[in-house]
Amino acid sequence: MDTPLNEKEPIAPVRSPSPGEHPNTHLEREDKRWNPRQQLRDWIILLVMILIYLTWAGVVYLFEPGIR
Repeated sequence: MDTPLNEKEPIAPVRSPSPGEHPNTHLEREDKRWNPRQQLRDWIILLVMILIYLTWAGVVYLFEPGIR
């Protein structure tokens, strides 16, 4: 059975981290994904994936006799 809302344990108040403490949530940390160097790396990975796909599709197209 469920416990009524008024009988549940109270939620602890949110406190700000001390200067040497790591933040608890990802919203309090600086996100490295938006760094320009990381964005360039992501675009390069995406381009490599596209090139691999197009190469494979081209090989299948050239060697499959019924497609052409």
